Amino acid sequence: MPGQIRGSLALGLAALIGGALLGCSHKAAPASAQAPPPFATSPVAEENFDKQDPCNLLEPKEVEAVLGAPLAVPPYRSGNGTVSPTPDGDTCIYETAGFRYIALDVTYEGGTQAYSMTGMVKGLMKSGGGSADIAHNAKRNFRLDDGTELAGEWDEASLMPMNCCIFLALRGDQLITMDFTASTATLRQAAGLVDSAYKRIDQPLRIDGGAGVAAAKALDKTRPQPVEVCSMLARADVEAILGKLASDPKPSKSGCEYQLPSAGTPPQVYDVELRWRGGYADWRSDRYVNRIGGAAVGQIAADVTKSMGHPLPEPEQVSHEQADPGAAAAAPDPAESVSNNGMHFVIVKRDVQVSVNSMFVDRARAQALIAAIAAKI
Repeated sequence: MPGQIRGSLALGLAALIGGALLGCSHKAAPASAQAPPPFATSPVAEENFDKQDPCNLLEPKEVEAVLGAPLAVPPYRSGNGTVSPTPDGDTCIYETAGFRYIALDVTYEGGTQAYSMTGMVKGLMKSGGGSADIAHNAKRNFRLDDGTELAGEWDEASLMPMNCCIFLALRGDQLITMDFTASTATLRQAAGLVDSAYKRIDQPLRIDGGAGVAAAKALDKTRPQPVEVCSMLARADVEAILGKLASDPKPSKSGCEYQLPSAGTPPQVYDVELRWRGGYADWRSDRYVNRIGGAAVGQIAADVTKSMGHPLPEPEQVSHEQADPGAAAAAPDPAESVSNNGMHFVIVKRDVQVSVNSMFVDRARAQALIAAIAAKI
């Protein structure tokens, strides 16, 4: 993805991680991390053909082009993201061996009601005042709230509020929703896939999304398995990074705490947390929401100072793809994605998110600590 790692700390962290992981780069991946063998899709028999199978609308190759990596398993139906692959699920998942995926959901009837319930019907398209040409252009060319220009085979479209990467497009009473949070895809790429899906919706491909469920469950078993975080590094290894600890590492609700001796001052505590599943999607969404929140606070401050007669420069307008953190600090799959939101350093490796507080501690040591833990994943 395009590099937009913010600040020298993030760049330093990326280099630090590279150094920490370099020593392991020559080793063969463990069996659990091996990608499944290439798959082949075959047309589904007429008697088993489900015209409303959500996996019928996209060619695997066009999704791979957006994901930037081959699919590890055939497109598969799921009832709740990648949590519950099921032969009759309403969502189609396209997933790589690095656990980056795009989810496509199709509502064939009742889409208007579902779309309106999101509160996002904003009058983006007009009837055209009786002119067919004007109406056609109004429906195909518009700007989202962030100024991004998109065109497609839909009547109305929008992004889910306060979310970087859930795109909804309504045509008639049909609704297609694409969640690309867990991928490196941009909004423009996701919209292109939705456009392709609508072009096929009346004559779908013969792909059986239910047939990919078994392979999806097998892929899920190759994920890193949760372990007690405090067991990932020996105390001696931690002390080589942080200095002498006041006590043994202490398990916390979702990680491990490492406390240094206090000398009449509040003790320094390095609180490491791990999210073993969905770490990349959380990382991407959190960065976007944090940026939007920060921009809102900055605008409030600018308004206040302006009312006091000391106006600040107008804030720079940022497009969705610039603001979208998913198009920022990531390497090719499987990505080591890194960031610093001012309070935590964060690394994502193989969909596992590792974070540590960056306030009231030694920043360089905090970075080194999570780099060492990430190397164990």
